[in-house]
Amino acid sequence: MKRPLSLFLLCAVLLSLLLPAQAAGPAGGVSVYFFQESTGLYGSLTDTDRVNLTLNGQALEAQDAPALVQYLPGESSGRTLVPVRLVSEALGADVVWVPDTRQVLLLREGSTIVLTLGSATAVVDGQSVQLPDGVPAGVVKYEGRESTMVPLRFVSEQLGAQVSWDNDTFTAAITAPDLTEPEPSPSPEPSPEPSPSPDPSPSPDPSPEPSDPTAEDRGFLTGIQVDAANYVITLNTDHVPEYRVLDLGDRVVVDVLGAVFSDPPEGMVTIPVNGELLTSVRYDQHEDDLGYGYPHSVRVVLDLPSGVSYSKNVTVEAGNRQVRITITPSEDTTPIPPVEIDPDKYTIVVDPGHDGTTLGAVYPDANGVDIYEKDLTLSISNKLAAVLTQAGYNVVLTRTGETAGDLYERSELANSLDADLFVSIHCNAAPTVPTFQGLYTYHYPSSTRGEAFAQCVQDAAIAATGAIDRGISSANFVVLRETYMPAVLVECGFMTNVDELTLLCDESYQQKLADGIAQGVTDYLTSLEAAQAQAALQESAAPAETDTPAESAALQ
Repeated sequence: MKRPLSLFLLCAVLLSLLLPAQAAGPAGGVSVYFFQESTGLYGSLTDTDRVNLTLNGQALEAQDAPALVQYLPGESSGRTLVPVRLVSEALGADVVWVPDTRQVLLLREGSTIVLTLGSATAVVDGQSVQLPDGVPAGVVKYEGRESTMVPLRFVSEQLGAQVSWDNDTFTAAITAPDLTEPEPSPSPEPSPEPSPSPDPSPSPDPSPEPSDPTAEDRGFLTGIQVDAANYVITLNTDHVPEYRVLDLGDRVVVDVLGAVFSDPPEGMVTIPVNGELLTSVRYDQHEDDLGYGYPHSVRVVLDLPSGVSYSKNVTVEAGNRQVRITITPSEDTTPIPPVEIDPDKYTIVVDPGHDGTTLGAVYPDANGVDIYEKDLTLSISNKLAAVLTQAGYNVVLTRTGETAGDLYERSELANSLDADLFVSIHCNAAPTVPTFQGLYTYHYPSSTRGEAFAQCVQDAAIAATGAIDRGISSANFVVLRETYMPAVLVECGFMTNVDELTLLCDESYQQKLADGIAQGVTDYLTSLEAAQAQAALQESAAPAETDTPAESAALQ
């Protein structure tokens, strides 16, 4: 009996040694804990497959948790999860962590992607989108370090890249047409301190990495006044404030960057309003956990009742020593075109990206002065409008000052005018790769007319400016998707590159941009007219189909 038993044990041992090797994919295995948002607890240690990552052919390595597969329960298929900063910043997006709602915001070119940890639904530019296979963003613990993980393909494609899969090597290859060089050294993933072992319910805080400890705050926030009767909230400061606005649907967050309460509150303060336009105002002092690069910031949250939204009702403006938030009722009025439309001329809608509320990118020039994307886009757009008007087109601007409708309202304005073309002007940013330069043009993925229009604009703008040609690319931006006419979004250059930012601030270079984009408009319309004329000529040259073959023979 001993011999058969020994053979059985030997087989069992060999089987136990072989199974892990067979379970691991070609890139190897990895053991992690997945955090369960529903219970607030980590699950058991899970063995899964590691995934190799490349960006434009170059390896993309994480500092903490690697890219991995999260398999669907009871199935052999799964989804690739990657550290949020690793891919998002490599593709030029800013990452903001909102601890109050456990949400990760990806911000790029006026587009916002909101991923809620544990939720199978994302919000892209205000629209709910189901994540593939219902695999949500979440937190994993790997070798004692916690990292926020997001679905690779969904995030990459929303940021304008494509992902291909090599099953032989378990490699996910990201291709981003607008990035010709990969990030040389990816930013490390956040590394929050692991919870003490006696704590049975860790609550991971996958916030962005800490700010530079040498950074200084901007000044004091000296008071908050809430005028409940008129729905006006005033944030008083002793300095020129810098702020950011986050639209979270039923809440609007206003962060005053580098601000410290002169009289700090004890925890979060809630001021109930219970009005038709505002439910309550909450505010609290934060340290460097919001990811803005300052030791402190103040967060103000407006809780909105049903039917009230940031885009329709809320205005945020900054003065010399204050930030003023105003909530007003919605106006059911149709926008009136600011110019008279001549039906015999082409109509071009020019959209200066961002406005006094959304700001866009903000980066210092060579002298340390903050430059706002919304100012650059308006200046370039005004010059473009002047050139197009001189060329004989009807031209309508979506904004002429600090205020404008949201992205859907800008698109609806163009549709209501039955415009022929739509041009949105933006400036780009790649915070993790300050060497990036160049100009490229976006079109909607399924629009062949948009692609042709984008190529005409890109070619002419490059010829006029001599900028680095990043080519054309497709993206699911609201102003490209919701407009009925051929539409393009022009990225005029990278504000994160000091040399290119200097050019973008130069009036003569802005004029070159305007001249080039206007020439692209003319080139596209000229080619369109030529194609229409050729089609008409071919139609007129086709033989008339009035006689049957028998009738034709009889006539001969």
